Amino acid sequence: MAGYGTGTSPAQVAAAIEAASVVLPGEFTVDTLPDPAANLDRYARVSDLFGDTRDLVLASKTGPLSYWKPVRPVFARTSALSADMTLMPLKSPSVMFLTGAIGVGVTRTVTLSTALAYPGAAFEIRNDMTGLGSLKLAGLSVGGLLSLLFGGTQRFFYDAASGWKQFS
Repeated sequence: MAGYGTGTSPAQVAAAIEAASVVLPGEFTVDTLPDPAANLDRYARVSDLFGDTRDLVLASKTGPLSYWKPVRPVFARTSALSADMTLMPLKSPSVMFLTGAIGVGVTRTVTLSTALAYPGAAFEIRNDMTGLGSLKLAGLSVGGLLSLLFGGTQRFFYDAASGWKQFS
């Protein structure tokens, strides 16, 4: 074929272009993303970022740690909380407005997971719930549970060396 050189097929040219692309071919879920260390500085399309958003993630590296991080890391959602909940980076929205009612003597716990956490990952949680119960936050580097008052907001950032830290 003219233009491809001797012994180079159109399929080989297409494969070479695909391999050189900064965006990995295809679409992934957060759970099926390939090894970030083997794809540094490349993007991948995911169909379930923050639960159900189609967007890009970037393979990055800090020191020896390789990880996927969202290109647009802020995504907000209102969620009715009727049971304990675990928030996981890349899978859970980074800004959560919690609604619903907590009955007398009931404690609801929101746990920040380190699974899929990357340096600089963040969660902002607002307690827009009602009732006479309490909302506790777990999974923090300080240990124990942190109370979040009704109408209160807390921000947390992930540090690879020490885990989730309270910012405000």
